[in-house]
Amino acid sequence: MKRALDPGSEVRGAMEGKAGLNESLLNFFMDNYRPASIGLVGTRDPVGLAIRQSLRALREDGKPSSWSHCFLLGDLRWDRRGPQRGKSRSLYIFESDIQISLYYPQLRNGAQESWVGKWCTERVENAAVVDFELTEAEREDVLSFALQLVDEQAYYPLQELIGTWWSIISKRQWQPNWLDDPHALYCSAFVRHCYREAGKDFGGAEVSLSNTTPEDIAQRGIESGKLLRFLSAG
Repeated sequence: MKRALDPGSEVRGAMEGKAGLNESLLNFFMDNYRPASIGLVGTRDPVGLAIRQSLRALREDGKPSSWSHCFLLGDLRWDRRGPQRGKSRSLYIFESDIQISLYYPQLRNGAQESWVGKWCTERVENAAVVDFELTEAEREDVLSFALQLVDEQAYYPLQELIGTWWSIISKRQWQPNWLDDPHALYCSAFVRHCYREAGKDFGGAEVSLSNTTPEDIAQRGIESGKLLRFLSAG
């Protein structure tokens, strides 16, 4: 089913010429946009590569995962990203992430709303969208829980990454993360939490919420035939 609102040419024209922007990747997210769908990316920076390496035990072939981060496709919003800061309509996402700027006194930690172009740069090596074909009401529910987490300022728990890594190597992903913080969610746990609160948990009992990884979400997408791939590291 086609989405009711197709802003493709408008957004592409507005974003044209942005420094460092991978326009093909931006077009991919726009062409496959459905509210509350899940975006997956695998980056080639040191942090992304480390996460992908840590998830290799979840793959049958033992290769590094293609994925290091995930987010929810949110709403199309009016902003000033057009030529000469003109008005344009852009896709914004909900995610849990941590960003520390070396050039500005700024720290963004945890649940946040971001422009999708943040993940449309040359450092992204793999990208995909998973659409579990929710109803309109279910999509609204997923995004409403995401917005609630942003409002509550749920933060990104670096320590839980260690707990998840331990659960993977010890083959105990079904157990709750032993470093779980009830007011913190990293990216994939954030996405699954929003789906679960909306009554559409795509994960099974074999993986606890607090140990959910981007690779787990990708595998659920592949199993259900709902994963669309854009780039591939091979």
